[in-house]
Amino acid sequence: MRTLSLSFCLAILLLSGCASIGEGEKQSAAETVTAKVKTHSEGLKMYFGLSIPTGGNITASQWQHFESTQLASKFAGFSVVDAVGYYKGKKEHTKIVTVYNASAEDIAAANVLAQKYSQLFNQDSVLIALLNISQVSFVGKE
Repeated sequence: MRTLSLSFCLAILLLSGCASIGEGEKQSAAETVTAKVKTHSEGLKMYFGLSIPTGGNITASQWQHFESTQLASKFAGFSVVDAVGYYKGKKEHTKIVTVYNASAEDIAAANVLAQKYSQLFNQDSVLIALLNISQVSFVGKE
């Protein structure tokens, strides 16, 4: 009986050691993935209307020039999406620019760009929405 108890205790000790190794491996893998995830990040979305209040629209080449000379020089990375919205009851084509991991400098640059766009294209305003992002993850090829 005592041999059976001793064998049982030895088996439990060996199994608990195996469990620790397995948990350690899982923890290392989780830590590796976590290193690529940033929590509590700031972001911003900018809504650029393409209608000119006094008549006409901002052309594709005008937008492309603004995007490549202004936006691309201010932000390390951003996305542009075509959208349709309404402003003062009128349908308007819009460009939505999204920046994740926005720094304080990015937010300041967004305000300068909005003012510049408004002046260049006679816009009433550019909407800037600051985003409080709980988690952002950049997934690479690894």
